[in-house]
Amino acid sequence: MAIEIKMEKQVLAIDKWEVAMSEAVGGVVLILYPAEGDVVPIILKPGQATRLGHDLQSPRFIPKPSIQ
Repeated sequence: MAIEIKMEKQVLAIDKWEVAMSEAVGGVVLILYPAEGDVVPIILKPGQATRLGHDLQSPRFIPKPSIQ
């Protein structure tokens, strides 16, 4: 039995975040505390957490749009 979850893309303003390894969950738990709304827990596999860590340390360059 497959579970289908439809999610809309959202932009959140994050006030604070925490990350911890959880043996009970079997992965890394990222907890986001948005400026408005409820706490958002995200469960990541160790590989996903590693990739996220690398992306946060060296973010991709996004050029500013030029106004002519």
